[in-house]
Amino acid sequence: MSIGLFVEGESDVQAISILVRKVLETQGSPQKTVCRNFRGVGNIFEARKIKAHLEFLLKQQPDVAKVIVCVDSHCTDPAEIQKKVSKVERELARMSLQVTPQYVVVVHALEGWLAADQKALGQVLGSEVNINRNLEEECKPEDLLGDLFDKHGKSFQKTSHDPQIASYADPEKIARHSPSFRRFCRLIKDL
Repeated sequence: MSIGLFVEGESDVQAISILVRKVLETQGSPQKTVCRNFRGVGNIFEARKIKAHLEFLLKQQPDVAKVIVCVDSHCTDPAEIQKKVSKVERELARMSLQVTPQYVVVVHALEGWLAADQKALGQVLGSEVNINRNLEEECKPEDLLGDLFDKHGKSFQKTSHDPQIASYADPEKIARHSPSFRRFCRLIKDL
């Protein structure tokens, strides 16, 4: 069985796939992950477009047993995004699909999850890192990482650094600091 993931960016494709593999390894059940970048602003909230992407995915990967859609809240109140998500999930449930996608609201973006493991950040930066804030209140975690990398004489590049941080990350550390990541882990593990 495989897990399908629809995400909102190219760096998310690589980094979230790494995080999923690590989460599943902790419970001793490695699964194949098929991750797709879901392009098009707003399309991720349209049930018919999700359905079309799902059908295409299942034609290519008929062993997909679960599909999770990750949507960033991007400086919007996560409760507002959850309202949109709930509406789409209800529409998808009425469509009698082979696999009904489930949504996770990423508060506020993938970089917030990654910044929660400061040891992993330190590995990438080559020195100890100390972030003393609630990362789920950081509306633009990409900017936070950009500033952190600047302080260490490096330029933050999402497409290369997100997967690199994810490769060092400990999902349990991220989950301790991020309720949205805990929900993501529960959905991943619940096969």
